[in-house]
Amino acid sequence: MENSEMFSSSTMQLTWHDFLERMRQPTAGEFVKAIKSFIVSFSNNPPDPEKDSAAVQKFFANMESAFRAHPLWTGCSEEEIESTLEGLEKYVMTKLFTRVFASFPDDVKADEQLSEKISLVQQFIRPENLDIKPTFQNESSWLLAQKELQKINMFKAPREKLACILNCCKVITNLLHNAAVTANENPPGADEFLPVLIYVTIKANPPQLHLNLQYIQRYRHQSRLVSETAYYFTNILSAVSFIANIDAQALSMDENEFERNMDSAQALLSGLTTDFHTTTNADSTSSSKPMEKQESLPSDAADSRQPQISSEYTAGKI
Repeated sequence: MENSEMFSSSTMQLTWHDFLERMRQPTAGEFVKAIKSFIVSFSNNPPDPEKDSAAVQKFFANMESAFRAHPLWTGCSEEEIESTLEGLEKYVMTKLFTRVFASFPDDVKADEQLSEKISLVQQFIRPENLDIKPTFQNESSWLLAQKELQKINMFKAPREKLACILNCCKVITNLLHNAAVTANENPPGADEFLPVLIYVTIKANPPQLHLNLQYIQRYRHQSRLVSETAYYFTNILSAVSFIANIDAQALSMDENEFERNMDSAQALLSGLTTDFHTTTNADSTSSSKPMEKQESLPSDAADSRQPQISSEYTAGKI
């Protein structure tokens, strides 16, 4: 299966339907039992990032071997087997989401620090600070990429969170390509792409970005973080690393100017926070974790929530 095809919304929905349908077969009873048993035993263990990731990856690998050797998949194409594996990942990680997401204090602290840094820098950063050439500056259209990235907390499955990142990157890639064609310039490469991704990420400040990236790294099936997917995911990791360490030099800015901008941003945000708390008693009970229907094997109902990909934004499927 083409990597870009794997992330189309229609393909994801078919993948989920296919997995549930196969798990409903009488001969799949042993798999249903194994999946439920793993979820229960995993949930009873104390959180540990390295052990949790290793356990999930090992379970996925063992289940893949078992699927391939089972008569239910005899004669199936590689695409059909991959479809089952994608469905397995979504089912297991949806069930384990509240157990593994934001479960480690160090991760939560790092996420809060990153979000605060982005909130400050986004108040004054300009494309010129990242050496983005005027030819490739298109802030109004970059809003499309920002919106894709901001959807990341709507989903629980690692693949679907990753699709939000890929959608964002695809929008940027296509905008850069179109700008180069219009200006009759050479096709843009990594040197043009990464600064725009950094800028878009800062302006978007997606919720729990660090936590989401950690989650994808730990629980996305490792054999599927390849090719174009791996390239874009590596770029978002590089972008976040750059942002976390932003200083005056990184933004081609005088040190005193940078400090003044940071102080002004802090004062502005503090003022907004104070105004908010003094003018509203709104209930802040909204959860930081997405609400999705919890499915049960083997009589699951299909999950219709999928990252949507608009042909208006992209030249092709992700």
